[in-house]
Amino acid sequence: MSKNKDDELEARQKREKLVDDLANWMDTKVISEMVVCHLEEQGDEVTLDRCKDMWYGTLENLGGGVGIARASGEAAKL
Repeated sequence: MSKNKDDELEARQKREKLVDDLANWMDTKVISEMVVCHLEEQGDEVTLDRCKDMWYGTLENLGGGVGIARASGEAAKL
């Protein structure tokens, strides 16, 4: 294997490990509670499908939110 291919493989493996570590750290119960609470506060119907739709919408907009948090230093507080 060439040096470049080895570097690419190593980088991919590091990224996969980071994604796994982050997924294990995230508390899905807390996220679920926040989704339900948000819909309740908005007076929206609270169903599994509505919660999923709201979460997918949040994920679609996450890129900008992550950038804003990083720029303001909020990510360091988590």
